Amino acid sequence: MACNTPIENDKAADACRFLTFNVNGLRTLFHYQPFSNMNQSIENVFDYFNADIITFQELKVERSALTKWGKLDNFYSFISIPQARKGYSGVGCWIRILPKDHPLHNSLKVIKAEEGITGRLGVKIGKDLVTYSSDSSIGIGGYESLPYNDEQEALKIDSEGRSVMVELASNTVVICVYCPANSTLSEEGELFRVKFLKILFKRIRNLDAMGKKVVLMGDLNVCRDLIDHAESLERASMPITDNMGGLEIEEKFQNSCRDFIINPDVPHRRLFNQMLSDSMFSEMALEGVLIDTTRLKQSRKRLKMYTVWNTFKNSRPANYGSRIDFVLTSTRMGVQVQSANILPQVMGSDHCPVYADIIYDPSDVGEKDFDVKTPKFEARYKYDLMHGNILDMFGKVKSQSVLGKVVKKPVSHSPKPVDKLIERNEARNLTITKPSNGEKEKISQLKNFFGEPPLCKHGKETILRTSKTLTNPGKRFWICKYPKGSFGDKLSSCGFFQWV
Repeated sequence: MACNTPIENDKAADACRFLTFNVNGLRTLFHYQPFSNMNQSIENVFDYFNADIITFQELKVERSALTKWGKLDNFYSFISIPQARKGYSGVGCWIRILPKDHPLHNSLKVIKAEEGITGRLGVKIGKDLVTYSSDSSIGIGGYESLPYNDEQEALKIDSEGRSVMVELASNTVVICVYCPANSTLSEEGELFRVKFLKILFKRIRNLDAMGKKVVLMGDLNVCRDLIDHAESLERASMPITDNMGGLEIEEKFQNSCRDFIINPDVPHRRLFNQMLSDSMFSEMALEGVLIDTTRLKQSRKRLKMYTVWNTFKNSRPANYGSRIDFVLTSTRMGVQVQSANILPQVMGSDHCPVYADIIYDPSDVGEKDFDVKTPKFEARYKYDLMHGNILDMFGKVKSQSVLGKVVKKPVSHSPKPVDKLIERNEARNLTITKPSNGEKEKISQLKNFFGEPPLCKHGKETILRTSKTLTNPGKRFWICKYPKGSFGDKLSSCGFFQWV
């Protein structure tokens, strides 16, 4: 899978790189190249991406593991994990601590930070628990008229580890989210999803009205346009040729593209488009306050710009997926966006990273040099990570982490820049385990037991699978060996199916 537009080799000195990545389990990321060579150092990962502000979703880590992920020498760490369900969800935001002589040293200074989107959570100050919405010295603001019923509902919404907010000295509020998906397709799940989005979007509008710049980044679990959803394109019987672009599809199939957004069965798409100043609905765009940086730089012409794929159906090799991961900014920040793209070559998750390079004017920060107190939500304070592990007393003495001060440290494996990954063939990123002789013999015996595999419509031998449905559990069947993909793609499944 090739990336149409390579990531910029050089990032400008006054550009801040925002990067979002749903890692689907932080530990599993280090099982894949090139991360497997980084000694499980998350700082090495950030350096590899050359990113300054990073958000990861679906961390799936417990509190006991946060010392490794939340106590970094060169980054502020802000992490929200679920209060009840262990090893589920989780969002982290890391802000690089730049040297004093760096042009953006002051611009990226953290002023305030919050957990959640309602402001009803809080931090301990002395012996008291102070909520963000009740104390302007710790709260970012924008809490007016948020559409939740009561405090109990607000606390439930913020208890799943789905959002982190950070305010920078450059008058920018960075909002990192992992929005609900309603994977169970239940009415309760859809109500929770819509409620979350309504509160999130109202909070953003409030912040925008206060004059703050907003960067919303993460896995929104909402697909904004029909051209971003392979399955819906196929369901609408839209044949896509190599020379066809998104604009042509939207002009030729205007009604289908509009129905995709305003379909009453998927209200989250309408809610999302109402926030976008680049929505295809002009009436929605007029009220929108956010712009899609990827679409801004890649244009509506580019198709198949997917960020997540179905791993069960192995749809990634055929690039048959959807786009639900975004870096969105306040509309007035659009002129600051230097570059933006997706990185589908980066393996390690069912999602891929998305980034945007945003230019900052250092003069936007009034004082040239000033000190601010680190917010109590910073992981070292929130999770009491300031105390060292007693086992470290019996090991080698390591350099102590000093918050707010850049500490140089040796790296055993120098991470390669992400830019060079684009130039590689995707196959080199995959680790293929060859079956042993015993496994080959077992496969051969199974093949002989079930007979010779029939040929599919491609004229190729089919592969054997086992049914996991309630109606035919354990029953064997033959299917085309190619993954599900777009209609007409010769490297996609031909749809062949035959029971054994």
